[in-house]
Amino acid sequence: MRFSLILLLFAGLILTSCSSKNMSEREENVFKQDYQNILIPIDSFNTLGDLTDYLLEEYCEKKVQYWPYLLFDTKENIMVSEPNRNTIKLGIEPPPCVQGIFDDKMVLEIVKDGYNTEIERTITEVDSIPSFVEKQMLSFGADYNYAVGAYNNGIWLSSKRDDKLTNLNPYIAKIVEGYLSSLRKYSEMAYLKPLGELTDEEYNEIALEFNFRMSFKYTDKPPTLELDY
Repeated sequence: MRFSLILLLFAGLILTSCSSKNMSEREENVFKQDYQNILIPIDSFNTLGDLTDYLLEEYCEKKVQYWPYLLFDTKENIMVSEPNRNTIKLGIEPPPCVQGIFDDKMVLEIVKDGYNTEIERTITEVDSIPSFVEKQMLSFGADYNYAVGAYNNGIWLSSKRDDKLTNLNPYIAKIVEGYLSSLRKYSEMAYLKPLGELTDEEYNEIALEFNFRMSFKYTDKPPTLELDY
């Protein structure tokens, strides 16, 4: 009896550790594309400016072909340089190398301004980020301020140039939470079943629709979608 109880407890610990990310392999795969295979050495940078300078050098000056990704520990909710059982890979879009103006409906800009958070010209809280991400991905044109679908949408995480990268960790965690929630809801709405029960063909359709696109941007001026690089 005691041996059986020990086995049950051990099995429970294994299940707990395996599900620590609270994310299936299919869900993880949506956050990174095959061409995003250069790991950002996040421990080498202290500020957002350090990171954006690195990305600009690599992709605007050196014109590196493959795009970057970062490791995010979903248990500690921090960016890390080494993988562990709690990390997922988040594909990152490097900053644009030319000036231009984007369709603001296709970009959800999340601005960290000191202790404030501004999204779509609304002062809000960090914990509300998932709901804004869902609006961007799932409004389907019902709200004029948001995109008509998830495809080709982008999320910009902006702050002051000298802001510490560690200060952005809670924002990334909430972006991931909102994106994952949107993905799961879309699967239920479009296919009437969870992601894990989709056929490979159905999953590939969703993976194409929900192509995670996140960029970093610094701004020392009021939030705007006009590029200032």
